[in-house]
Amino acid sequence: MTAGLGLGLVPGAGWRASEIQDVARAAEDAGFDAVFCTELNNDAIGTAQLMGLATRRIRVGTWVAHTFLRLPYLCAKAAILAGDATDGRMILGLGVSHQPVNKALGIEMADPVGTLRSYATEVIAWLRGDGPATHLPQQPSPVPVPVYLAALTSQNVELAGEIADGVMPLWWSVERVERSRRWIERGRARSGKRGTFEMALGLPTYVGNDIDALRAAARANLGFFTGLPFFQRLLRASGFAEEASKAEWGGGGEALSDRVLDAICLLGPIERCRERIAAYREAGLDLPILWPALGVQNAREIIAVFSR
Repeated sequence: MTAGLGLGLVPGAGWRASEIQDVARAAEDAGFDAVFCTELNNDAIGTAQLMGLATRRIRVGTWVAHTFLRLPYLCAKAAILAGDATDGRMILGLGVSHQPVNKALGIEMADPVGTLRSYATEVIAWLRGDGPATHLPQQPSPVPVPVYLAALTSQNVELAGEIADGVMPLWWSVERVERSRRWIERGRARSGKRGTFEMALGLPTYVGNDIDALRAAARANLGFFTGLPFFQRLLRASGFAEEASKAEWGGGGEALSDRVLDAICLLGPIERCRERIAAYREAGLDLPILWPALGVQNAREIIAVFSR
């Protein structure tokens, strides 16, 4: 893999279509290798296509499209169109989201791992053109559309290694990235896959010299996630038992101690952030996805700081 950088955006926080396209173009002009969008108050596949139509070179993708919001058939067909429209630059990231989020939408979330496996497998089949004819016979995607799986646990990393083209974890330390190599290898061995596999890790990114202010911004942006059971379990599995307990008791951003933030974020002067990226790459990370604080201006600032 080349030493590229990705950018992760949350355009569902009120961005207009023109702003999404402008930021995607700015990332491309700055030398970023990929730009991804979350699915939060927006259609992630449509947003990725919007970014792709505004650019020429940069890869675009979902980080991640939620399995419970679309039939696998519709997901594959939308991804095929986005891939074709962007000349093969589309990456389809898939994930199950989180129980509180799905509950708010009236969605029951039974067997997340089993759902992710069956959904991704079906999507991949539709991308190949397999499946029953509807009014017309199925057609394979005219361009490759790689499928990546969201993963916080070793179980989902192994699943990605087995059936997908890449994995998209979040809130991982350098040490956890290094440990994950074994999980990927186990998944690849189970299916006999030997092709290219990419790890694309989301890294909350706060650049500056005032460390206390940056940590406060990180807590304000990331505190919501401490209320989600998957992230609480991840904190515990990553060796942050005290912080996990505080999160389970509703600690919000205050559950994110300095040591947690230092472990999972790029935080501090640009030189320090670049050193952290280098450490992640040494541990096995292929594509760091820089995740700015919410807002168009914050995204622009991160693009400018990391411009090549």
